[in-house]
Amino acid sequence: MASFPFSPLILGILISLFSPTVNSAAVTCATHKIPQNRTFENCTNLPILGVTLHHTYTAVNRSLSIAFGAESPKDNGWVSWGINPSGGKMLGAGAVIASKFNGKITVDTYNLSNIIHYVKPENLSFEVWDISAVDLNGVITILASVKLPEKNDNLTQVWQVGPLDNKGEIKLHALEPENMKAVAPLKVAAAAATSPSSSATAPSPSEHKHKNGGVRMMGEKLGLGFYLGFVLVLLGFISM
Repeated sequence: MASFPFSPLILGILISLFSPTVNSAAVTCATHKIPQNRTFENCTNLPILGVTLHHTYTAVNRSLSIAFGAESPKDNGWVSWGINPSGGKMLGAGAVIASKFNGKITVDTYNLSNIIHYVKPENLSFEVWDISAVDLNGVITILASVKLPEKNDNLTQVWQVGPLDNKGEIKLHALEPENMKAVAPLKVAAAAATSPSSSATAPSPSEHKHKNGGVRMMGEKLGLGFYLGFVLVLLGFISM
């Protein structure tokens, strides 16, 4: 029986085609359709969990209006965005959490003071108003306005996605590396003072093409398997 050589080139192509991909940008500034025809001056694609944040900062009263977009849970689940005034991670943050249970969306504020479970809805340590949440085109959008503290150069923002139990109560999110890294500095005040105004659907700087060209862009879309396959393809050519 005739045999066919199984070169690293063929192996690389197979790995590239069939390796699982990582969806790092499920919702972006360019794709997020904000409900109620709201517009915002700035937008940021947050680096973890494929979520985005539109925001407008009004310096005169230190108010921050936001539209946080995350992929809607396929079944029951929740998404959240919040602020930690002390500059830490999840513990000590105040968050707005939108839950989807049996197709119905509810939204409320929570103080994240316990790593095991979320406490019942309660007022936050900072002012928050005009809270709402909409499930539209597969994306849950949390709309809210918050008043930032006078000294706000050490704020952090936290965001998360997680499950509900069979009663619709919030359960702890996954403890995967991506979930544990869902925190970043909140620098909207400085951004509002230095950045020109833009529409809510304009791409953020994080969407600009990378300087090192198409290989990295393709790798981001196809996932880790692409990089492994690409290396094996090169080895295949070298060994020929």
